[in-house]
Amino acid sequence: MLVKKRMTHDPVVVSPRHSLADALRLTRERRIRHLPVVDEGELVGMVSDRDVRTALPSPLTVPDDERMAFLERTPVSAVMRAEVATIGPLDTVEDAAKLMRRRRIGALPVVDAHGAVLGILSESDVLDAFVEILGPANASSRLEIALADRAGELARAMRVIGEERGVNVCSLMVPPGTPGEARVAIVHVNTIDPRETIGALEAAGFEVGWPSLETDLRAGGAA
Repeated sequence: MLVKKRMTHDPVVVSPRHSLADALRLTRERRIRHLPVVDEGELVGMVSDRDVRTALPSPLTVPDDERMAFLERTPVSAVMRAEVATIGPLDTVEDAAKLMRRRRIGALPVVDAHGAVLGILSESDVLDAFVEILGPANASSRLEIALADRAGELARAMRVIGEERGVNVCSLMVPPGTPGEARVAIVHVNTIDPRETIGALEAAGFEVGWPSLETDLRAGGAA
């Protein structure tokens, strides 16, 4: 899945000369947390509602009117982060997620080859993308299938499900594993009662769990 499919297009931006009051007002009105800082069409920084709140003097030591005056007179440039991690529209959401985790940030500006801001990708956008991948919206059953670490095992399981049983696969994911050890395929199949499909897989030599290998509905466990 590409970033351009999940990002927010034409995001709300501020200039480095906007006040912190302006930035905070925008985050509250638009219900957003991050604002790219753009100057003459170029991305020059990033500011978040947290950056603004952190910069505020403590209400225990400074009256509210002075705190508001501080917000009005302080420019965004005083608190923005000038070194900004970015992502391109044709990069994958997986790469964006890795970058956000590595940098411990909650959003990435999406820029073109010239550095112009095209959009913004937030951690919520990434989470929505992975929820869509892992949990199809249509009626389905989640299976876990243990796969021996040898070529063709996944294809063999898919043949049992699709060709032998005639059941569609809604989604499929095989997390990385240790070489030489069995891996687990997480498969959503387009049926609410997969017991015949499970039986066919087990007859073919696969270990199968519904919804997981640790908790199997057939054994009376909870989903």
